[in-house]
Amino acid sequence: MELPLIPGRECGPCVECCRFIPLDLPELSKPTGRLCAYCVDGAGCSVHAVRPQTCRTWFCVWRVVELDEAWRPDRSGIIVRPDGLLTGEMTLYVVRRTDFLRAAILFDTVAQWLSEGLKLAISVPGPVGMLPVRAEVTDYLLPAVAAGDDVMFQRLVEACLDSLDAHDFEPDGIEERYAVV
Repeated sequence: MELPLIPGRECGPCVECCRFIPLDLPELSKPTGRLCAYCVDGAGCSVHAVRPQTCRTWFCVWRVVELDEAWRPDRSGIIVRPDGLLTGEMTLYVVRRTDFLRAAILFDTVAQWLSEGLKLAISVPGPVGMLPVRAEVTDYLLPAVAAGDDVMFQRLVEACLDSLDAHDFEPDGIEERYAVV
């Protein structure tokens, strides 16, 4: 999915998509949760000029929507996936728990999205090589958001994450292969 990028907004040292998004392409295949072998942690792609088309066109929502710098995935621990943007669903892929989960900006942004009629899902990665799990949480979080109760919201998000973390993860079936030339 090709989306217009916010001018001047760059990934910088963030490489979370290179770590947590699985790829199964003819020229590049890497399991979920494993940093791409072409990626230099904290610096980016070492084959940037010849990277696969998927890597050229997939960007997290932080790169395409006006979100605060705190939302950058390496800072927030959340990759906001673009997959549902066109269908009105935001997926918060919580790749690690950070203080951002208790930040007012998270509550305020989710409240804004829900007030605009967007649906919300939360996803978490499993162990390396396992598919992430996901739950649609709009109705679950709506009472806390409607009441303006950020403490209840935080408790519900934590309970959702705990439940997802306890899920039986399934293998992604991806065999590593690096053939970008």
